[in-house]
Amino acid sequence: MKIKYFEIIERLVLRFRLVGLILVAWSGGTAQAQFDPARVRPEPAAVAARFSDPGRALAYPTPGFKAGRSDFASHDEIMAYLRDLQNQPSRRAVFTLETVGQSQQGRDIPLVLLSAARPESLLPMASKPTVLILGQQHGNEPAGGEAALALAERLSDPNQPDSALLQHVNVLILPRANPDAAHHFQRATASGLDVNRDHLLLQTPEARAIAATALRFAPQVVIDLHEFTVGDRWLAKFGGYAKYDALLQAATVGNMDGGVADLALREFVGGARAALQNQGHSVFWYHTSSADPKDRAVSMGGVQADTGRNVYGLRHAVSLLIETRGIGLGRAHFARRVQSHVTATLAVLQTAARLGGQLQQAVSLAGQASSALACQGDMVVRAQTMAQRMDLTLIDAVTGQDRIETVDWRSALTLDVSQRRARPCGYWLAASQGAAADNLRALGIDVQRLPDTTWPATAVEHYRLLTDQGGQRQDARGAIAASRPIREITVALQTAHLGLPPGGWYVPLSQPLAHLATVALEPDSQNSLVANHVLMLQNIDLPTAGELANTATLLRVMQPLPGF
Repeated sequence: MKIKYFEIIERLVLRFRLVGLILVAWSGGTAQAQFDPARVRPEPAAVAARFSDPGRALAYPTPGFKAGRSDFASHDEIMAYLRDLQNQPSRRAVFTLETVGQSQQGRDIPLVLLSAARPESLLPMASKPTVLILGQQHGNEPAGGEAALALAERLSDPNQPDSALLQHVNVLILPRANPDAAHHFQRATASGLDVNRDHLLLQTPEARAIAATALRFAPQVVIDLHEFTVGDRWLAKFGGYAKYDALLQAATVGNMDGGVADLALREFVGGARAALQNQGHSVFWYHTSSADPKDRAVSMGGVQADTGRNVYGLRHAVSLLIETRGIGLGRAHFARRVQSHVTATLAVLQTAARLGGQLQQAVSLAGQASSALACQGDMVVRAQTMAQRMDLTLIDAVTGQDRIETVDWRSALTLDVSQRRARPCGYWLAASQGAAADNLRALGIDVQRLPDTTWPATAVEHYRLLTDQGGQRQDARGAIAASRPIREITVALQTAHLGLPPGGWYVPLSQPLAHLATVALEPDSQNSLVANHVLMLQNIDLPTAGELANTATLLRVMQPLPGF
């Protein structure tokens, strides 16, 4: 009996969930987040003095700010807090709480729906823009999750001025997208995978819950809330601390629609930057560096189609990363960190509300333009960040003053394209590749089953493998955790006219998510289904029509198929 890819994943998830429940029981059933204050390395006083807390005037009623606490909110506290908000009569008209999945250790993944319309009328949310907020994809970055709760509270309170935004924009909030990691105060999921590198492959139930939410509501704006490292690698390499309160970046990925990309930078990033500066919070482009102390290169967020930021950019959403200083600080400056997130996110919501139909039209036109490109021109297959030099400002670890370091800067604002390829009309997958078809459909990509008859001779291109070796997916921080090595391959294309066998799968590129389909199916990128063992690709010569059904698994279809 053939077992599908997702069924294997689900079996592994059940094992992890059982192990997690056993560990919780063994530890006495604790519900508290496993944060250890003893592991925090305090900043020097001269550095800390630059980041004053906002004070009582901006106090948040969320569980992470309970008086006297030295840790962060547990998952049980968060769920109880959300249920309490939902049950308050003054909020019932706009606040709905759902569970959209379970983590690997059995914790609910909550979704808050905020809208002046009733929940049943939110589909497809066509009357006004929809914004999706992702909190705490990385469990050791609690300020984003706490800010998501604060936003849910403020937006649903009719006595708060911010609640007026719901007349102009719908808001979806996943405040704790990675509950197990938050419980264990770690970056990765229980299985060791990074959920924010899993938005294309969907190997984790957490990533699948996020994808299903996005597929259901089709948000025009996606905001991803994170925290960045403050000392650690910056101290080791440059003798300084990260300077900025917040770092911002929009989607930066090949083939993204230019109109949406321009709107994201000009209106949304620009608005968030101005709002932060008006609050006295310093702000810059997002950047990071590897853990290697000898590697002094500094990179903006990457250009791979695996993070939420870039995958939702290929879904034509205005997709934004907001990071605040936090990793390594423990609870130091926690209120200020949450304030940075709340300030920037509210600015994004205000921009979405102000643009309204213009934003919706830009997203719709981007999907139409993507569909119209089938069979035409070239597309980006591989791209890197652009190597530049940059003066980076840090805070001197001794004096607490600004310190300028000229660094090798890897800019993501302009892509360094290393490989282009002619855009096909679509892709043919062998009937045996049902797991790949399931993966594509989970992303919202249109996948059609071909008739159980041989298709007439069709112009196709076949991938011939030139090299095929093991490797690891990489980002600006280094190797990405994975359950097994990827296939690093290079290919050559061979053209032919072949009759397609009966019962295969067809992925037309005349669809809005065409750019997402090409990322998944062009085999020689590190995020492809082939590279990650979801779609099989054999090292064979170009098959004849009679051999095709038994040998080839993936073809580029170079002419329109009638009816598709």
